[in-house]
Amino acid sequence: MKTLIHVVTWLTAGLLSVNASAANAPTPADFAWRATLAVPAGANAARITLPAEAMLRLQSRNAHDVRVFNADGEAVAFALVPTSGTTSSPAAQTQRYAALALFNATGGKRPGKNSVQVQLDQNGQRGSVWVRFGDGANGAAPAEPTSSRLPTVLFDTRTDKQTIDALQLQAEFPANTLIHFSLASSTDLVRWTPIALKGPLFRFDGVDAPSNQTLVLQQPLALEGRYLRLSWDGQAGVQVQHMLGRVATTWTPPARVRAPLAGAVAEGSTSLTWSLDFAAPLAALHLSTTRDNALIPVRILGRNDAAQPWRLLAQTAVYRLGTPDQPSTNAPVALGDASVRWLRVEATPGMTLPVADLQAALEFEPVQLVFLATGRAPFELVAGRARSEPSAINSTVLASAMTTKLDDLPRASVASVRLQTDGASESTLQRWLPAGTEQRSVALWTVLLVGVLVLGGVAYTLLRQLSAKPAPMPTTGNGEASKP
Repeated sequence: MKTLIHVVTWLTAGLLSVNASAANAPTPADFAWRATLAVPAGANAARITLPAEAMLRLQSRNAHDVRVFNADGEAVAFALVPTSGTTSSPAAQTQRYAALALFNATGGKRPGKNSVQVQLDQNGQRGSVWVRFGDGANGAAPAEPTSSRLPTVLFDTRTDKQTIDALQLQAEFPANTLIHFSLASSTDLVRWTPIALKGPLFRFDGVDAPSNQTLVLQQPLALEGRYLRLSWDGQAGVQVQHMLGRVATTWTPPARVRAPLAGAVAEGSTSLTWSLDFAAPLAALHLSTTRDNALIPVRILGRNDAAQPWRLLAQTAVYRLGTPDQPSTNAPVALGDASVRWLRVEATPGMTLPVADLQAALEFEPVQLVFLATGRAPFELVAGRARSEPSAINSTVLASAMTTKLDDLPRASVASVRLQTDGASESTLQRWLPAGTEQRSVALWTVLLVGVLVLGGVAYTLLRQLSAKPAPMPTTGNGEASKP
């Protein structure tokens, strides 16, 4: 019985110690990458984008192993916030373009000088019509006796290098009627591509009555090298004089974080393989060669287990063509945010990979965080700890508590970086565990297994004692048992 009490006490103490150790919050020393931050003076909060060196240390796809500590080693509140791109609109409108009338000539005759033949689909059939350039060529130009004007006008925008998202018309049309328009573009006045529009135009009578003379495009349209053909549904009284294009607002995505990729292992002269010890998703891979006049089709593959087959991520061509001073080179190839432990680049069959001349760099989507300057400075940004629980708060909660927009907060900068030695952020047990296995679970199961073995040994000993035969008592000479 005493043995059982000792075993139960030992098991309870072991379980409590494991739970206590698992409940301990991580410290800065537990992370593989640490950086001291320079925070603007007087700032109560700041934002920072993870540097490339930190991205190469992340052990989770969603940056769960990122923390910010103050000088006292306390974790401060932070939130992961999306990085916004930049928008720009260099001009509000394009120049004014005259509406060139289209005519249907009778008898196939040219309707006057300065006329050009145009291919046009009418009622499902393709036919030839005429457009008049030069004087009197706008939508209000009178038709000649041998021709009839069509409910269609043409705009010559070939020299305009801007992109538009709407047409602002100067036109006359009947009141209290919806006028439905259709738009198409062409580079040669023969082949036309429909352009989707949003809604009709209208003008209602009365003071402050609603009206609309702007045709909004479903998608932005580049004008350079194009003719635009605007048609309407044939109502009488519609006259289009000219149009101005509303210049589309351009959006530039946030710049990706780029990190050089080193440590490749060559497999003959056809492939290179990298072992990646991080889990950050890969946005793109940029391959380049220093060899002039080179073009090599390659395949990019990845896998997470050495026993798994390679999985195709992308195909591209690495090239460097043109003059040495101004070469034409390939762009990065997207990898679709893949997260792999091994990355491989191999030349297509029959080609040789220029291993000595090939350079590689990984691109990551930026990870931006906003943190509160709670406690004493300096603050430390850390990353790279396996099996970390997420600790970031919801960005909307943080934004609702702040008096300043998160995008307007000052930026912190990296003052100094400290790297832990390989494996310093993990225990020996963690390094031997399969990926995805919690150390706490292993410790608990180990304690329980040892307890079961001890209990089994005690039970086995008790069973042996119970099944043992009693020893015979000594007897006297007359066969009676001797008294003690």
